[in-house]
Amino acid sequence: MQFQESMRLEGNGAEVWRRASAIGDIPKYWHGTRSLDIVTVDGRVARVKVKFAFGGSGEADISTDEENRTLAIDYTSGPFIGKQTVAVGDGRITATWDVKFRGVFRIASKWNEGHFRSGTVHALERLVRGQEGERGGASGSTRKGVGSRGWKDADSFDGTAERVSKASNVSDSSTD
Repeated sequence: MQFQESMRLEGNGAEVWRRASAIGDIPKYWHGTRSLDIVTVDGRVARVKVKFAFGGSGEADISTDEENRTLAIDYTSGPFIGKQTVAVGDGRITATWDVKFRGVFRIASKWNEGHFRSGTVHALERLVRGQEGERGGASGSTRKGVGSRGWKDADSFDGTAERVSKASNVSDSSTD
């Protein structure tokens, strides 16, 4: 599964980057990640254990590049493997996915892509607005010592931000 979502920034790109690059806060904005436990940190790379909201768990290496304002998550085990990147720059925030589903998750790969794409759009909206989303029915803890609070309805975004979608080298520009 390969796709990209991009959204225009309406404000302080530095503040959006601060939120996007805070590894421990990933579950606050990316609701497909139920919890994230940092196992080790070696320089700019954190080895993490991830529990996903849809079931399953895995491991990933997360790195940040402050100069280029890029967060890279390399999923090394679990229901999918591959890479997710989030970049903040040139007045935009962009998330790119290039992952392969494994096991039973391959069966629903078309549905998964739509679900991942929708979740990515909502995460970018939360990052741009600086609003942490609450999970409907999820437990209050996103990781050790961090609770979920804030925005009540992830779908209530007013849709004023420009969004650009790209899937498998096919561009589709639209405004919500």
